[in-house]
Amino acid sequence: MRKFLSLLLLFFSISISAFATHNRAGEITYRCLGGLTYEATIVTYTYALSPADRCELELNWGDGTSSVLPRINGPSIPNCTHGGEIDPSNNEIKKNYYVGTHTYNSLYNYKLSFEDPNRNAGIINIPNSVNVPFYVESWIFMSPWFACNSSPKLTYPPIDNGCV
Repeated sequence: MRKFLSLLLLFFSISISAFATHNRAGEITYRCLGGLTYEATIVTYTYALSPADRCELELNWGDGTSSVLPRINGPSIPNCTHGGEIDPSNNEIKKNYYVGTHTYNSLYNYKLSFEDPNRNAGIINIPNSVNVPFYVESWIFMSPWFACNSSPKLTYPPIDNGCV
């Protein structure tokens, strides 16, 4: 009986981790292509062993419009042109790039954002984190007095301690 309970406990712990969600961290960066035209890149760091995956993400441009951005990196996988890139130093992490271009109608401040329901479970500072959507935003500040503005980029992947 004890052996049976041990095996049952092991099965449930494996099952729970097998169905864990996948978003660990992310960022939205942008670069000015000239005038009011910008290229935005969503970068997500996901749990590679999760069955949840995104071939594309919807980016809200902050002016009332949105675009569906395809993933542009990694080898082809079923139903996706690209499947993301597995981190060679940690085969449980996949880095995904989604890129799109947009031209705004006027100078203004715009909030770029995306949301995905699949956040990792077990985040200490977010109670019941698995049920809280994964959300990332970035702001474009346009000004007639400054040159075309591009965003900074994270130089170290935030996969160990992604913060909200």
